[in-house]
Amino acid sequence: MSNGETNVRAGSEFTVKTDDKSVNIRVRELEAGSWVMFKLPGFAKAAAGDEQNSLDALRSASKTSWFKANDALWVKLVSTGYKRGSNPGAIDSLQVSR
Repeated sequence: MSNGETNVRAGSEFTVKTDDKSVNIRVRELEAGSWVMFKLPGFAKAAAGDEQNSLDALRSASKTSWFKANDALWVKLVSTGYKRGSNPGAIDSLQVSR
């Protein structure tokens, strides 16, 4: 997996396929409460966030959370907030591993 950045829309869902043992997922410049969700096949653990008991509960979560399904780890990264001009590099992140 390459280390790079791309622009995405808040409220989007992505599948991340990689052979890496861990991945640091980061979002920046999102308004408070905005989120991006990731499905990570083969992954098992999130270093932070609230564990949810179902994918539906994860989708409804209002703060960074995760759900372990049989085949993948699902992560919802919720922004704590970005205010233009106050902290332009503000980043929310979460590390996941196998």
